[in-house]
Amino acid sequence: MSAKIEAYLDRHSSHLAELLADLIRIPTVNPPGRNYLPFVRAMQPRLRALGMKTDIVRVPDSYARRFVANADAYPRASLIGRLDVGAARTLHFNCHYDVVPAGGTWRYGPFESKEQGGWLYGRGSSDMKGAIAAVCLAVRALRALNIRPRMNIEVSLTPDEETGGDLGAGYIVRQGYVTADYAIVCEGGSGCQVGCGHNGVIWLEAAVEGKAAHASCPQDGVNAFEKMAALVMQLQALKTVFGRRAFRAPNGKKMHPTLNIGGVFAVGEGAKVNTVPASATFTMDRRVTPGEKLREAERELRSAVRAAGRSIPKLRVSLSRLLAIDPCHVDPDGEFPRDFAAAVRAVQGGRVGFSVSSGFTDMHFFAKDGGIPTIGYGPGGRNAHAIDEAVRVKDLVACAKVYAGFMAFPSTRDY
Repeated sequence: MSAKIEAYLDRHSSHLAELLADLIRIPTVNPPGRNYLPFVRAMQPRLRALGMKTDIVRVPDSYARRFVANADAYPRASLIGRLDVGAARTLHFNCHYDVVPAGGTWRYGPFESKEQGGWLYGRGSSDMKGAIAAVCLAVRALRALNIRPRMNIEVSLTPDEETGGDLGAGYIVRQGYVTADYAIVCEGGSGCQVGCGHNGVIWLEAAVEGKAAHASCPQDGVNAFEKMAALVMQLQALKTVFGRRAFRAPNGKKMHPTLNIGGVFAVGEGAKVNTVPASATFTMDRRVTPGEKLREAERELRSAVRAAGRSIPKLRVSLSRLLAIDPCHVDPDGEFPRDFAAAVRAVQGGRVGFSVSSGFTDMHFFAKDGGIPTIGYGPGGRNAHAIDEAVRVKDLVACAKVYAGFMAFPSTRDY
C-alpha cells in the first residue's frame, strides 16, 4: 500500500481512538434501541466533515411496529453518507451501531471507554463501533493526502443488527437507499481472514403449559417446569445429529449446525415455592450453516418437539418463531473478493483466507436481497457481547489501512 497513507494513519491513530471513545459513550443499547437518533445526529457532522452528503433515514413508526412493539418510544434511524468523486462505480461500507446490553462487573464502566495497554475497552468497541472509526479515518486519510478514491464512497450506519437488522440494513437496502455496486460489511472477517458468508439462525420460543396445584398435592397438577426439563433433555439428541453434519468454509474450517437451549427461560405468573408451576418458557437458538436450508432446519426442530410431545405424558407445548435469518455465502473467487484480499495482504502480510462467520451479520441483506457483491471485514477484537469488550488500537489502524488501501488501490478491473 502507499507509504504516504500508511504513515498518515500511523500518525493519526490517536484521532481514531478518540472518535471510537466518543461513540462508545453514546449507549445505543439494543434491546430496546436506546439513543439511536442522538447517535446518528452526532455522526452526521463527522461524515459531512469528510466531504460527504448525508441523509438520516428514519423508519416510519407504523412500519417499525411490525418488528418492535416499542417503536414509538425508541425510533429507528440510519445515517447514510455519500462521497461522489465522479467514478463509474460505488463502494458501500456498512457498520451497525447498536450494541447488546452490558451486564456484569466490568474492569471499567462499559460506556466509559478507557484505553489500557494498547486496548480500548467499552461496549461496542469490537462489535462494531471500532469499524465506524476505522472507515472514517480511512476516508479522512485519502482526503488529507489528496488521493482520489477509485470508486465513489457510500457509508451507512445502521441500527438493529443485534436483533435481526430488518429496521437497519434491511430497511435501507429494501427501500432502495443503497446505490452501490460493491459492499463491505465491516465485520465477519479480520486480520488475514476476509468474510465471505455467515451462518443463518432460527430463534424459537417454547411455551409449556401445565396445571397449577398446591405443592403439598403435586399429583393434582401438571408441573410445567418438569415437562420443560423433559423436553429439553430429549432435544439434546439433535446435537449428536448436528455433529455429523459439516460445512467446510473456503479456509478449510469445518462448521457444524448448533443448538443452544435456554438463552432465555422463565416461569409464568403465579410462581411461588409452594405452587406447582402452571407454565414455563424457554428459547432455542439454532444456527444454520450455508450448507443447509433455513426452512428445512426449522421443520426439523419443530418435528423434534412434536416427537417429544408424543413420548412425554401430558406435555403441552407451543412454539413461536422470534427470528429467522438465511445463511449467506458468496463466491470468494470473484474479482471483488480477490481484489480486497490483495489489499488485506498488502497490510497484514502472509496468506489471506476466506472465512464464514459462525454468527450472523448484515451481509445477507446486501448480498442476497440487494444482489450486491459483498464481503465482510473489520478490526476484530475480544469479548464481543461479553464483559470487558475491547479492541486493540493497532488493529483499528491496520483495518483503516486496509480500507484506505483498497479505496486507493489502482486496478485494471472495471470499477
